Amino acid sequence: MHKKFALAMMIFLVLTPLSMAAFPSDVTILEKPSIVKLTDDQLIDIYENTLVEIEASRTFHATSGFSPKEYKDFKALLKFRLLLLVEIHARNLELPQF
Repeated sequence: MHKKFALAMMIFLVLTPLSMAAFPSDVTILEKPSIVKLTDDQLIDIYENTLVEIEASRTFHATSGFSPKEYKDFKALLKFRLLLLVEIHARNLELPQF
């Protein structure tokens, strides 16, 4: 009985941190000289990806976490929303209100 309990506790203590580990960031942190050399399109793209990464990380840590596929899908949805907002702004449209 004690062996089974000890084994179960050991498995729990080993696997829990692994399942709660944060996903590595897709964003590369650049220094100012590298940022200055970016084209306008590259700058906007990196900014958008950074916003998506920050929001996905906040949501991941505020909940019990996502599976790797759920995390990737959530980041894709955040990116899609951001691209829609950029296009709405570029066309000088008003955002729909709920």
